[in-house]
Amino acid sequence: MNSIFFGDHYTIEEKANLLESVFKNLPDLVFVFDLKAHKIVLRNPALDRILGFNHLSMEHIETEDFKAMVHPEDQSLLFDAFNQISHIKPNEKLTIETRLKNSHGTYTYFQTMISLFKNNGAEVEQVLCIAQDMSEKIKYEMHKQRSINTLKELSFITSHELRHEYAKIQSIIQLIDNQFIDEKERQILLLEAKQSIQIINSTIFKINHKLSFNQNDSFFESTGVVAKYKKVLLVDDDALTNMLNKKIIQVAIKDMPIEIFTNTDDPLKYLRSHDSGGEYLIFLDINFPEKNGWDFLNEYSSFEKKSKVIMLSSSIDNEDRDRARSYDFVIDYITKPLSIDFVEGILKA
Repeated sequence: MNSIFFGDHYTIEEKANLLESVFKNLPDLVFVFDLKAHKIVLRNPALDRILGFNHLSMEHIETEDFKAMVHPEDQSLLFDAFNQISHIKPNEKLTIETRLKNSHGTYTYFQTMISLFKNNGAEVEQVLCIAQDMSEKIKYEMHKQRSINTLKELSFITSHELRHEYAKIQSIIQLIDNQFIDEKERQILLLEAKQSIQIINSTIFKINHKLSFNQNDSFFESTGVVAKYKKVLLVDDDALTNMLNKKIIQVAIKDMPIEIFTNTDDPLKYLRSHDSGGEYLIFLDINFPEKNGWDFLNEYSSFEKKSKVIMLSSSIDNEDRDRARSYDFVIDYITKPLSIDFVEGILKA
């Protein structure tokens, strides 16, 4: 073993006191195991405290008592270690990783380094063992490996599932308006495009599940309550989305009045001056360049009369869904795109 340098200004008593203080306050488990007596004959307080041997503080710990602390699956590792330490040489170190039952009854990962402490010629009599808690390191390594596995899965999903459907849609777009495609073929291509879009949407959900967001797209409890709305407000900063949603609503309800807003301030002004009875239906996006959908909801909460709001967003994060539920006038949270079936279900009274 390497010697410890103290400096010449320490007396022998001071050195002994310092070593004793270090030994008593080390967070690691430090103990000396006697091979002939099959006992732990010296140990620091951390071992008694962590493994629950306080009741034996004035006694040696028998091998069987210590083995009882070792996880059943790691017993063979301990047995192999016992066979090796009887032949350990000076300056040689043996390292093993085992799970030990702590004072709370749960198992903790420990890495134990074993070295020669006392010998009689070639015969090993005692070994010094220092066991360090490795739980946080093990957790980190397991988390790291899970992350690597998840990234590999995501790479496969994006390079195969998404890319495959993207390529199909690209091909369909090139052919759909070709003069050599007849109506029957065009309908087949449209059907294929719809199926690819559904697969892409499902794959996006799958990716988010892999990232542990645990999304779902279930309806709010209030969904399905059909009311007679006088007007629909579309609040989204994307002009194409507003145009498509307007067409979808007009397909479902031909003469439904529709107002379009590309920011969140203007619809609030409009509602304050026009909606005295709370009889409109508002489709509201979340993300805007400046004030977002949450800012709209916060300000709208102070209105005496409020129309119903449906959050219409590309976000499938459950945190957004749960946040939307906190507003009693928000009756649903749906992910884009808006569908004709949904509009008919919510607007046809």
